[in-house]
Amino acid sequence: MMYSYGTTQQGPYHVQKNIVCQDFHYIKKVSEDCVIAAVADGLGSESHSDVASKIAATESVEYCVANLPSELTEENALQVISDSFMHALQKITDEVAKENGDINQYDTTLCLAIYKGSNVYFGQSGDSGAIVLCKDGHYEGITKQQRDENGCVFPLAFGKEKWVFGSKSDVASLLLATDGMLEIFFPVLLHSEKVNIYVALAQFFMDNLSLKFDEAGEQAVQEKMTAFVQNIPEKQVNDDKTVLVIVNDSIKPERLEDSYYQVPNWAELQKKRQEEFTRLAYPHLYAKEKTEESKETETSASETTEKADETNNVSTEATNTDDTMVEKKDGGADTVTPSNNETVEEKVEDKKEPSGEKSPKILQQITSIFKPKAKKE
Repeated sequence: MMYSYGTTQQGPYHVQKNIVCQDFHYIKKVSEDCVIAAVADGLGSESHSDVASKIAATESVEYCVANLPSELTEENALQVISDSFMHALQKITDEVAKENGDINQYDTTLCLAIYKGSNVYFGQSGDSGAIVLCKDGHYEGITKQQRDENGCVFPLAFGKEKWVFGSKSDVASLLLATDGMLEIFFPVLLHSEKVNIYVALAQFFMDNLSLKFDEAGEQAVQEKMTAFVQNIPEKQVNDDKTVLVIVNDSIKPERLEDSYYQVPNWAELQKKRQEEFTRLAYPHLYAKEKTEESKETETSASETTEKADETNNVSTEATNTDDTMVEKKDGGADTVTPSNNETVEEKVEDKKEPSGEKSPKILQQITSIFKPKAKKE
């Protein structure tokens, strides 16, 4: 059984500046085991981007529904999605002509997915994106935000050369989100970590053990998650907020070790990132430390060599006596294995000063917002 919820909300910044919500999402249930959904985010500086995002999301999904092959393969699924992107772009162009407008004021992103059984087929244009909960228990981002070196987004209008398509199998749950919400799942402090996704937060949004669709029903889950997104503090998300989730409750994801789901130690991560930045930005402050480390390394290497030489000398002397004590293998030469203590310094590629953390306190709301009320006796 496929369950879903979705919410789009005007961001605090847009409320303050009296700017309409430029996000849109659209979900269509095709069958008991197939759902097609899309999210779109109109580019903020453009006057009709809200119109474009609505057209992009609805027209692309409806096109896929109307043209979905009866026997879905990766090849024909991705072709349908590609065609739906072209169809959506044409519909936006038609709207511009109808209104005698400027196409440059109708830019939008688009991220669409066909989720059938345990397979997800997706198309991506811009900086919205998708996350999956895999059957093996891992959470994974399956798209990359499309921006240039200056941070400018690649909109749908850039065409097929910029669009990206792909697929993922063995999926238990799918999340689509526009950039405002997507980025809280990938905090800056986790970018260089082995697990770079905020698993505890993803679990809350995507795992049926948390959502309880089968027990509470779709409407109750919809209301709960809408309220949660509404209460995310402005300092964590001030952009328009769109997130939708589809769960296939017939696929039970594996449970990994408890540490995988724990909230990261943000204080330690912040300290680590600040030290990495400081070492790169002010190398002269660590020049003395490096010199001392170099001397210690040279001394250690010298001592190791001397010990190896002494061992070789002793081994040679012992071999020349009648009472040989040195172990030999297959009648070959004596084997000496000196101990080495190696220090490996990690490279830090990000030379920019750490930006403010967006995500750490979001989970703290979960217990406060949805804390069960005490029953009256």
